[in-house]
Amino acid sequence: MDIRNLSGISFDTIYQTFLEAFKDYAVDVNYMDARKLENRAIKNGFDPVFSAGAFVDEKLVGFTLVGIDREYIRPSAFDIMTGIIKDYRGKGMAGKMFEKIRETLQSSDIQHFYLEVLQENQAAVKAYQKEGFEITRSFNCFELAMEEFIPVMKLNIPLTFKEIDKKELDDYATFADWHPSWENSFSAVQRIPDEVVLISASYSIKKVGMIIYYPALNWIMNLLVDPVYRNMGVGTALIERLISRMGGKTEKVRFLNIPDNDHALNDFLHQSGFTLLTKQYEMMLDIHSN
Repeated sequence: MDIRNLSGISFDTIYQTFLEAFKDYAVDVNYMDARKLENRAIKNGFDPVFSAGAFVDEKLVGFTLVGIDREYIRPSAFDIMTGIIKDYRGKGMAGKMFEKIRETLQSSDIQHFYLEVLQENQAAVKAYQKEGFEITRSFNCFELAMEEFIPVMKLNIPLTFKEIDKKELDDYATFADWHPSWENSFSAVQRIPDEVVLISASYSIKKVGMIIYYPALNWIMNLLVDPVYRNMGVGTALIERLISRMGGKTEKVRFLNIPDNDHALNDFLHQSGFTLLTKQYEMMLDIHSN
């Protein structure tokens, strides 16, 4: 077994290993084709030098894709995805790839290494904790079937909607009550190489809300409403506008990584017809603490 970075390895090769590795995954990943996998990696700052692959007779049998973002709170890395083909699990492969990545990160300016793990995967949670990762947040992940959407609040102020460019994102940053997860960060939105939909809501000349949707993955990445204009139907109106924008072409959307202590947003999503898909932990390692 040879552990090395992924420089020079094509995404077609990574995708074939991905298909084999995630056949028995708890969440259905059949929606992910090779292009979507690559674009998701780009969105998350994929850097092949910081990533690692496990090779047996030159066949890629396991990988950890790592993203780099020097603007994410502090210069940080993210485990975009780790996958190991079933026949090669239990051989210490994940640990060896992690050590390779840690060595590379420790020789850089990167300070933190983040990952997300399904809460039901307690074996993985404990393994990461053994390596020094700490749970930083608990996330709820939701799914909405379009025909089950419930407009929970009638709009009581006149709004103007328009699609905006990514360069306007920072105008809405102050609406957030918490720092978005790596997958949904404004940096991730900026890196998206294909289509992303940003719909803003304005009351007169005042910007009061925005929804961000990534069509390739059917993900709502963020829903932001100015605190002054909450409980006025702005969030409901933005979701309705997005559903109308989709034109019936999409049956379901996902809204991932909502902190479970944001009770207002979690309650709003439940009331709007979203159902809980799964729960994740965000975990973080201080690279230079050991």
